[in-house]
Amino acid sequence: MGLFIRRLASGVRVTWASSTAFATVGTAVVTLLVLPLLNIAYDVLLGADLSAPDLVRTGYAAALVALASSVCAGVVGTVAADRNLGVFQEVHTRRRLDLAYWFAVAAVPALLALLTGAAAIGAVFALSAAQDVAMLGRVVALAPVAVVCGLLLGVGAAGIGVDLPDPYLGATIVSTFLPLLTGVIVPLSLCPAWLRVLAALAPMSGTVSTLDTGADGIGALLARDLLVALTWAGVGLATTRHAVARLRAGLRRDVI
Repeated sequence: MGLFIRRLASGVRVTWASSTAFATVGTAVVTLLVLPLLNIAYDVLLGADLSAPDLVRTGYAAALVALASSVCAGVVGTVAADRNLGVFQEVHTRRRLDLAYWFAVAAVPALLALLTGAAAIGAVFALSAAQDVAMLGRVVALAPVAVVCGLLLGVGAAGIGVDLPDPYLGATIVSTFLPLLTGVIVPLSLCPAWLRVLAALAPMSGTVSTLDTGADGIGALLARDLLVALTWAGVGLATTRHAVARLRAGLRRDVI
């Protein structure tokens, strides 16, 4: 256990030192505040064009999904950088499942995403006309679920992408399709049936749906999201082992 904690702490320090989010004050402001708020504003304006029934709900949903997507992108970016530096290959050819590595690469993205998420959720509350404290409390309570889903989804996307020429592809797909498949713009209940079927495969679809349901069904929706996210993480870990087997055989997919 002592060795695990030391390796985890060392990994977190390295990940923090290599993060570009705090390279300059301008970079930090744009990364943690400006871009997330612009993404939420885009979703709210699109919802207004599509006559979404509740734009405040759209803003909160966008903030939660952006929180999960941000964590996912952070994990993918760290793993991709490690692959390019040879760190990923060194770690995973030595250990079949290195939990210390995955926790280490997830810690800093989770912290940065929480800062971003807090700013985004606070902005939606401040700009809403009603300023519903009860709704704010529900969204804040859902934020940890969004972080966990983002971490697990990041493991899945990173594991799949690490064996591809473009290791960032998984994060790109997640950030593109997750808002659509989770019912950010309008509730999933108003979406076509085929889209609701696809939404069952996307983490966060249940979490966002809790903004439209009573308290009775929340537990089942959150449990489903976590189970789906855990499944995607399992797929990522399995494909990681495939990538390691290719490395041992002298095969590489990276373009350099």
